[in-house]
Amino acid sequence: MERYYNAGYYLIKKHPIDFGIDNGKIVATCSGCINITAFDFWALCWTMQLDNKDKSELGLNDQSIKQIQEWTEKRFYDGRIGYGNVFPDLKMALEFKDLFYKDRPEIEILAIDFSETETNNLIEDFAPGENAGFNFNNGVFGLRDNLLKKNYETADTISDFLGFDFIGVECDGTFHSFYCHDITKELIDKFGLTLNEHGLFESIPDSDLIRDYLNSQETGLEPVPWYIVKVKKIRNASN
Repeated sequence: MERYYNAGYYLIKKHPIDFGIDNGKIVATCSGCINITAFDFWALCWTMQLDNKDKSELGLNDQSIKQIQEWTEKRFYDGRIGYGNVFPDLKMALEFKDLFYKDRPEIEILAIDFSETETNNLIEDFAPGENAGFNFNNGVFGLRDNLLKKNYETADTISDFLGFDFIGVECDGTFHSFYCHDITKELIDKFGLTLNEHGLFESIPDSDLIRDYLNSQETGLEPVPWYIVKVKKIRNASN
């Protein structure tokens, strides 16, 4: 059995899917296409602005956003945090949650882990100077930075396994979920998969076959590398 490596931690506010066969469903993906990421690129003031809808859902105002940006940019410029919307370690994620979302239990800390195969694939897919068609940042983003550290997943009493997600990673480290393409039933029927109460796959019977399918041009997903990842929830992060 392969080892898994921790790829980082996300602050997620789950949001009902609003299209396709999964319309109205709430799922535990860390993809910002489906759920709201409570720590995102807007935390670096020079990248983008938080739109009014997400600002309202996250309970933020101009003052709190400025405080978040000051906190984030200090850690970005001294190298403690990478480019993107992912925390490099749980300590930093908990600190941020406690400072800015302490009374928001619906905002959860989720972690994603990559198998050794998927870790090596992502590191190679986004290696500097490689795959110019999609690797516009030359692999400089937090998700890859975290995997390069090769921090093994270890048994713990602070997280719960939620299931497996299939994600397509963009050059800035953000990613899509299979939910973006409305292919849930197709995946279940084709590979004999089972969705659990978190909207994730309970187990992966043939990772090689699924990986090849996700990355095939004929499947019609975004032309970026796709990976199978394990999703976990940090317990009591909302207390």
